[in-house]
Amino acid sequence: MVTEGPYGAVTSARRTRSDVLWIAGGVGITPMRALFETLPMRPGEDLLLLYRARTADDLLFRGELEEIAALRGARVGYVLGEDREAMSSAGLLRMAPDLPRRDVYLCGPPGLTAALRTALSEAGLPRGQLHEERFAF
Repeated sequence: MVTEGPYGAVTSARRTRSDVLWIAGGVGITPMRALFETLPMRPGEDLLLLYRARTADDLLFRGELEEIAALRGARVGYVLGEDREAMSSAGLLRMAPDLPRRDVYLCGPPGLTAALRTALSEAGLPRGQLHEERFAF
């Protein structure tokens, strides 16, 4: 098996907006966890991490993520189960109504990230505000 990536698209240097949304699935939580903890945050900014998993037992770093969120005044939300509507454009806008004004960092399995790219575009996110880490196997 050959593995490529990550390629460094998920860094604070890519940030262009005050408010940030991270969306992670599977092992994609690993780079997001680090950035969730270290991304500079000023008063009044909203940092929201959405973590997609099949079940609560599949969540990695749950305790750490909740601790980081509490310490930083950030938010973490879990999107569990097989409901595809939860990560649709409408579902994303319910969780982050100001989504088109945010920077969005995305990392997860190829099927999830492909669907999310479409949903984010449909939700009105400008392409330049999407920062995606891709892994190829």
